[in-house]
Amino acid sequence: MRWVVLIVDDHPLVGQALELSIRAAYPHIDVERAVSASDAEEHARIGGNRIRLVLLDLLLPDSKGFDALLKLQQRLPECPIAIVSSRVDAHSVAMARSLGAAGYLGKNEPVERLVNAVGDILRGERPFPGGAPAAGPKEDKATHRRLQTLSGAQLRVLTALADGKLNKQIAHDLQLTEGTVKQHLNAIFRKLGVHNRAQAIVAAGPYLSDLRSGEDGARQVS
Repeated sequence: MRWVVLIVDDHPLVGQALELSIRAAYPHIDVERAVSASDAEEHARIGGNRIRLVLLDLLLPDSKGFDALLKLQQRLPECPIAIVSSRVDAHSVAMARSLGAAGYLGKNEPVERLVNAVGDILRGERPFPGGAPAAGPKEDKATHRRLQTLSGAQLRVLTALADGKLNKQIAHDLQLTEGTVKQHLNAIFRKLGVHNRAQAIVAAGPYLSDLRSGEDGARQVS
């Protein structure tokens, strides 16, 4: 069985350049491409047992922030997932590391560097930009595990909650009914082990600001 490297990027030139370069450098590995988070999930559903590495863009048309990373981690729990993005700010890098990403690669890096990083990750290394903070303490890992249990919709409700929005505002912004928002909140409280809105925000802590910065980045070119 041949292993697969899955590239998840909606920019055709970037995706094609990475695909051709990885195919040339690792002829024993197949390369597949997905152009959205849902497309990547479908690849994981159909051929997840062959996927050895995912190279994931932070900005996708149907995903904000780190939603796609968390959802793919649920689909592919044993597969390393590395972020490949033009956004290489300290917050994004720290967030990716804390959420269990296998590495963080900047799109401004030479293609040769990105291709070499594929081999590094497959050998078990974790390439992150120099100076990135070390992994967080045990409580950060516990928060990471809890956040991984949240669906994409629940993560969006949680970030809206942290912005101080009421249920009615969240429903309007996310095009949901207020009843659905309440259901999401109840699920969030249960999964995070808290009892109210304030406790949920405190429990998620620094992750929320980074999730919001990921959503703000959706207005930038990835």
